[in-house]
Amino acid sequence: VLVSLSDLGVEVTVPTGAILALVSAFFYAAYLVFLRRKVDHEDKMDIPLFFVLSSPLTCTPALSGFVGLFNLLLLWPVFFLLHYCEWEVFEWPTHHQWAFLLLNGLVGTVLSEVLWLWGCFLTSSLIATIAISLTIPMSMFADVVFKHVQYSPLFYLGTLPMFVAFFAVTLLAHYENWDPIMEALRGAYICVFRRARPVR
Repeated sequence: VLVSLSDLGVEVTVPTGAILALVSAFFYAAYLVFLRRKVDHEDKMDIPLFFVLSSPLTCTPALSGFVGLFNLLLLWPVFFLLHYCEWEVFEWPTHHQWAFLLLNGLVGTVLSEVLWLWGCFLTSSLIATIAISLTIPMSMFADVVFKHVQYSPLFYLGTLPMFVAFFAVTLLAHYENWDPIMEALRGAYICVFRRARPVR
């Protein structure tokens, strides 16, 4: 939200991109919770075949095995709607663009999604999803180093909760019985009452 707020000074219209990103995050979270509820362990699902077909040897629901197929069958009418309403006019990619599309599809979609899903089952869906949010500060760091881009302080302020949330959730998941709030209160209680105790 803080990162989106920094763009409000540039955009004079309604921040449609930020609204669509929030809606997308909601549906992504619902999809993740549904997946984790139906498939509670990685042994019940063939991860490489997750986006291709539903394996009969697993307990994976048919819905999760056809993610790509449903996208292909249900989302193609949106293409014609966007094109003929001239909201997003379609232009055929060049050979150079085809190469980047293929590379992005293999690395940015297939490989990253398989690694995310694998990490989701090795740790938890919460940790894997919070780790995805670290792509924002990582891409900012790459822009600063390689492209010498300068961001506003709100961008940097918006990335701090991402790092704090990731490391806090990782620590709490690693130490399952650790309650940091109770430990802090207990430490403060001992510190205060040891000082208040009279010395003989």
